[in-house]
Formats: sequence, structure tokens, C-alpha cells
Amino acid sequence: MKRLIQQLISPFLTEQVKAKRVIAIYPGRFQPFGPHHRKVFQNLEKKFGKVYITTSGIKQPPRHPMNFSEKARHMVKMGIPKNRIVKERVPYVANNLLKKFKDDTAVVYVFGAKDAGRLKGGKKKSGGLTYYQDYKKNKDNMVGYETHGYIYTAPTVKVGGISSGTEIRKLLGSPSYSEKNREIIFKKTFGYFDKGVYNMLTNKFRKLFEIYSKFIIENKNYIKKLIKEASTGAN
Repeated sequence: MKRLIQQLISPFLTEQVKAKRVIAIYPGRFQPFGPHHRKVFQNLEKKFGKVYITTSGIKQPPRHPMNFSEKARHMVKMGIPKNRIVKERVPYVANNLLKKFKDDTAVVYVFGAKDAGRLKGGKKKSGGLTYYQDYKKNKDNMVGYETHGYIYTAPTVKVGGISSGTEIRKLLGSPSYSEKNREIIFKKTFGYFDKGVYNMLTNKFRKLFEIYSKFIIENKNYIKKLIKEASTGAN
């Protein structure tokens, strides 16, 4: 009975504004932004029209070696409009960006397949709907961002050459590449070559490889022990 009453009165407690426009938000760490990210962005523009990239300014190596301005500088060189790149403390909650829009704007948060579980929509245990809802189920009846945000899983895209995050970080930092080959593959991968950005990226990721290599060398006996234990026991 209590749940029924709550469901009946909730529309009157929260005014739902029917959406007149839709924007898509593509959030992530982007360490660094790659050709597969650019392809997703371009596909989203075809589907939604107006698309924004949100990312944080956290700089905490090794997981976050690049700050916001460094990420944005690289993205712009890859063809992303500067005014579509927005700094957010939490990329998956676009507070700074949404301040620019009226409450009749619907917002769709876009994720790749491997990150699709970051936000979950549905119903609250106490009754009623959670803030995040599935885009496909609601695309014909969307409301403004103050009431709901929608979740959309972008189809996986294939880009020729180096495109995964691991491969890109290896290209930028691994000593296995000669400098001449690194420059050639960099241009093929990202679609541009700017010496300043190239130096910035390779210096950052080269340091990460040096840190990892030093760690492995200093702890090789311990690592061997762990591998041996893992291969002989259930743990």
C-alpha cells in the first residue's frame, strides 16, 4: 500500500519536463585518446547530432599520467572541436556541462561495451525509478536531465592499425620502437604529427615504462614466486 501511494504521488513531487532536444556525452579517462575513441565520437554525431566528451583533470601516474589540458590538446589535434571537450570532476556526472542547457534537454551517457556496467538504471528498492534509465527503452519518451539521464552502449568499432589503449601506450613508451618508426606509426595511428604533442606524449609514457621495468627488475624473485604459487594452487 505504501509503495502504491508513493508511485501515485511521485509525478506531483517531481515535475517531469518533456525533452525538446537531446545531447550525448562520451565520458572517460582517455589516457590517451585514440583513433577508436574518435570513431565512436563521429558515429555518435551521426546518431545524436550534438556530442560532448567529458574527462577529468586528475593527474596521478601511472593510471592518470595526463591532465585535462594535455588530453584536450591531443584531442583537438585529432579533430575534436575544443568546445566539445569539457572538464568534469567525475566524467560520468556532467554537472559543469549541463549548467549550459535548459531543463528540457535530455542527456544520454555513452559507454563502450567493456564500461557499460559503470552506471545502472532501473527501479529503486523503495519504489519509483532511479535517475539513470535505458536509452533504447525510453528514446520515444525522454524527459529533461534534471529528472533522468539515459544510458547508451555504443557498438564496438574497428579501426585499422593500432587502436587499443594497451597498444597505444606501448607505441608511445616502449623502448622496443626506434624513434623513426615511432614517429611514422604515431602519424598513421592518430592522423597527425605535431612535434610538441608527440614529445609530450612519448615522454610521459616512456617514464611509465621505465617505472614498470624498474619494478619488475627489483621484484623479479617475488614475481617468480607469485607465478609459481598461482600455477600450482587454486589461489
